[in-house]
Amino acid sequence: MNRRFGKLSFFVTAGIVGMLVLYSPAIRTLFSTFTTAIQTTYLDFKESVGEMVERHFMQVRTIERLHRTNEKLSERLIRFQNDAASYRALKSAMGLEVDMNLSVIPVRTYGYALLGNFQQLWLERFRNYDPEKNYGVIRNGYAIGIVVEEENRPLMILAGDKACNFAVYIGKKRAPGIATGKDARHMIVKYIPEWMKIEIGDRVFTNGLDRIFPMGIEVGKVLSIRKMQGFKNAEIELFGDTLHPDFVWVVNRDR
Repeated sequence: MNRRFGKLSFFVTAGIVGMLVLYSPAIRTLFSTFTTAIQTTYLDFKESVGEMVERHFMQVRTIERLHRTNEKLSERLIRFQNDAASYRALKSAMGLEVDMNLSVIPVRTYGYALLGNFQQLWLERFRNYDPEKNYGVIRNGYAIGIVVEEENRPLMILAGDKACNFAVYIGKKRAPGIATGKDARHMIVKYIPEWMKIEIGDRVFTNGLDRIFPMGIEVGKVLSIRKMQGFKNAEIELFGDTLHPDFVWVVNRDR
């Protein structure tokens, strides 16, 4: 009897609560607010968990990318160290003094020296600037121009300008020549000894004998060769970008 009465009481109570929810605006509003809050909390939690998972995978991808980059840099460092050791050994064997008077300075450009000429730009006055000297300009590892004095200020003349000249070697035989600007993507290497063999595709790099650049900075590659009176000229395609030199490295050789 008591069990039947208990069940009956439960159903009666549930019915009363259901009717109150259905027909009482206050209770219906409270119930709706409560369920909305639960739903919002669930959705926020789900979004938060999703963001945490995405951040985790992004971090994993970033770590993997940095690991690959570190491996490449480590390999390059080993190669550079080996090249440096070989160079020092060669200099020592030849009884020559290692040149330690070399520095590379980051420098910003100020603007074009002449509107319409994209190959000449003013530079900020950099550390130990000497108006009596010429300097080499490097960007992204490539030789792209020189710095000369103009109005007692450093003027950068890029490799596409005819006023830009510096000494180079061509190919494995190291044929010497003087690189002169032609346009924003090309230079002409002049006065190459006629008897020295060079080929299309040969890489061109600075030889350091003009005291502007150190030896071995890449400039470009040979596109065509033209025989002249007693020597050869070679047109080369530049590796470096001479049209966007907003930030460059200036080579300072102290002697």
